[in-house]
Amino acid sequence: MIAYYSVTAVLAIINLIVFIFSFDRKRINANFTIIALLMALANGGYLAIALSTNLQEAVLANKIVYLGGCFVPPVLLFSICVICNYKVADWLRILLYTYSFMVYAMVLTIGYSGIYYSEVFMDKLGNSAVLGHYYGIGHGFFYVIVYGYVAVEIVLLVYSLKKKNAVSRKSLYAMIFMEMLNMILFISGRNINPTFEIMPLMYVLDCWILLYMHHRAMLYNIEDCIVSSLGKQETYGYTMFDNNDNYLGCNNVAKMIFPEITACKVDLPIINMPELEVVLQWLREYKGSGSESFSYENGDRHYQCSVERIWHKEKAYGYILEMQEDTDRWNYMNLLSSYNARLESQVREKTEHIKNIQSQVLIGMANMVENRDGSTGGHIKRTSDVIRILVETIQENKILPLEETFCEDIIKAAPMHDLGKIGIDDMILKKPGRLTEEEFAIMKTHASQSAVLVESILKGVEDKHFVRVAVNVAKYHHEKWNGTGYPEHLKGEEIPIEARIMAIADVYDALVSKRCYKEAMSFEKAFAVMEESMGSHFDPKLE
Repeated sequence: MIAYYSVTAVLAIINLIVFIFSFDRKRINANFTIIALLMALANGGYLAIALSTNLQEAVLANKIVYLGGCFVPPVLLFSICVICNYKVADWLRILLYTYSFMVYAMVLTIGYSGIYYSEVFMDKLGNSAVLGHYYGIGHGFFYVIVYGYVAVEIVLLVYSLKKKNAVSRKSLYAMIFMEMLNMILFISGRNINPTFEIMPLMYVLDCWILLYMHHRAMLYNIEDCIVSSLGKQETYGYTMFDNNDNYLGCNNVAKMIFPEITACKVDLPIINMPELEVVLQWLREYKGSGSESFSYENGDRHYQCSVERIWHKEKAYGYILEMQEDTDRWNYMNLLSSYNARLESQVREKTEHIKNIQSQVLIGMANMVENRDGSTGGHIKRTSDVIRILVETIQENKILPLEETFCEDIIKAAPMHDLGKIGIDDMILKKPGRLTEEEFAIMKTHASQSAVLVESILKGVEDKHFVRVAVNVAKYHHEKWNGTGYPEHLKGEEIPIEARIMAIADVYDALVSKRCYKEAMSFEKAFAVMEESMGSHFDPKLE
């Protein structure tokens, strides 16, 4: 029997050491640690009785044993209250401890008085000593501790299992199992062999269950997990789930954000709760490392949420969802976005207004040129109309792959093609006859000057594509397919397509219009001349 008491005593000490050193000291459950200490002392007392050589040693060891018997039950009761979220009033706590101290005071009278044990004597069971005794009147108070606490604890556990959603089912089942196991072992031990002490084994088994409970208590302690992972902050809401997405618990802020979560049961998945489906969706989308953020909107309130892993000793135990109200920042961003939208709209309006002014300036300048050159009246309008007809025909017959934006830009740019004539001397521009070679050389400079004017006026406001089309139309509309045109003697497809199209409209209008040096040509004859020039003057694909 000495071996039995020795093993149970050593196991009790090991359990106590595990309680103290296996977990982060900041999160040790004080009640469980006290219970482990009392159980280790009691098992040491049982071993001391077995090793006693005289009655005095056995009596002293027995008093040590009763440290467990008198004080483990109330501390265990308070631990169950913590697990089940019951608050114990200070006066009741003091009363229960006072009762335990009163009973233990009677225990201390053993050997001096017959209050607790009316008689004590030494006995033997195998090779170990046994303290024989007859109970005194005071021993009846000890039965209140033994059976009264067990009854209250079972009632609390069963009631919590039925009514308390925010308590771990695993923890409750473990505690109920411990209580039932203790009752079975205690009653069977007393009936089989009253001189054999079953309590040391019960204490070891109980301590193992409490170690499991200690682990579960840390996992469900929302405040401790917050301190460990993210730091406690009163303005943040926290909800926790295990690795299987089962609900573990939440703090009060989380309940305000998701009121439906109060109906969730600990250790069970969230089911049939559409309001919380978004939370499960976040857990499914979580990649498993670091922190991932999500936005949540509830009425006019906005929240920034993030999912992280719960870690302990480098092992992931579950997930913690952090929620922070973000309404003020959200409203500010919306206000800023609305302001930016209005600002962009105003900028677009102002830009469009400037573009219209530019267009009017350019058209006005083109009209001034046309009014100076009395022989080309209506040329701007007519060439613009011809350009429109040409691009529509090219698109309809799919002669060339012209984009819609390009077609709009070339039609818009057509009136600017001769803008450079504003710098040509009136003696040349209004000369009634043919120009000399020197005069024609001066006249040809209007193409390059047109490009310079167009680019300088449009640059910085109009989009780059339109500016490029307008500059090319102005500069190269006098280039010829065979390379004999001006100002740069480009040939073939070196000439931009917009300039090739403009060349057709410009020459055609010149042929059918009356000039100081020639009469107007009929449409038929002009068409024949244009057709004959395809491949030399004009792009043959545009025939």
